[in-house]
Amino acid sequence: MSSPRLQRLLETRPHARRNLGLTFAGGGNRAFYQLGLLHQWAERILPRTAAIAACSAGACVVTLFLAERERITRDFWRARRQHVTKNVDFTRLLRGRGIIPHGRIYRDTLLCAYADGGLQRIRAQPFPILIVTAEIPRLMTSTAAALLGFSAYNLEKRVRRNMVHPTLSRRLGFRPHVVDARECETPEELTDLVIASSSSPPFTPVGRFRGRRLLDGGLIDNVPASAAEDVDGVQYNLVMMTRPYPAEVTGQQGKRLYIAPTVVPPVTAWDYTNPDLIDATIAQGEREAELHSPALTALLAR
Repeated sequence: MSSPRLQRLLETRPHARRNLGLTFAGGGNRAFYQLGLLHQWAERILPRTAAIAACSAGACVVTLFLAERERITRDFWRARRQHVTKNVDFTRLLRGRGIIPHGRIYRDTLLCAYADGGLQRIRAQPFPILIVTAEIPRLMTSTAAALLGFSAYNLEKRVRRNMVHPTLSRRLGFRPHVVDARECETPEELTDLVIASSSSPPFTPVGRFRGRRLLDGGLIDNVPASAAEDVDGVQYNLVMMTRPYPAEVTGQQGKRLYIAPTVVPPVTAWDYTNPDLIDATIAQGEREAELHSPALTALLAR
């Protein structure tokens, strides 16, 4: 069950309507900007939340927050990656290991987050927590799919400079596979799901979840707002992004409010060498929550 603190946030107030979707974009370590926003906004948005949609590191961040094991997990991650001095280290080959250490550390960190009641708190939420993954085309090998999918995504990002929602991977045969995190029965199963949604070889392995081969949900949509809007009752959507976008695609866009960092977060997507930069990214989100607060107030008043 949720702790008394979080339970109080989740209880529907007499005047509150659960009509708000929350969308958590991917972005590797930059997604911890969203954690800073949650630190400041949780009391305002959780009582109104009807559905959450997330992919990749955004799925990591929101499940970490709802598991209520943030401090323990952050300390664990710091200790677990203490030996990492290079994000790509060819000397690891001499010890029979892969040159990139991220996959194992990421998995162990998620297992820590969901242990000791963390999973139970996630399963107890009163709204779906939809984790978006990309299903590999049936006749394609995992290696070929990863190469094609990420090449297509990066090409589309270069060609469509203001792109928020990619479309090319779907045209190439990738399909969304969406799972409610509350359906996972063990910490290991939820870890497999979030790893699958974050699957970005070579940093993290090809995802495997309930017999399916899966890649990063960002290939389908790195800002998966439509997944939350498929849930009955969602009328508005708070979309939390992880990098700056042009003004013309952020702010209020119909029923969606797009919130993006005003400057590039200090941490890069897959840097495990400097944990202080993750703390700085969370702090940026906390500061900018005040800057974006008027827009959130206007959304919640609708």
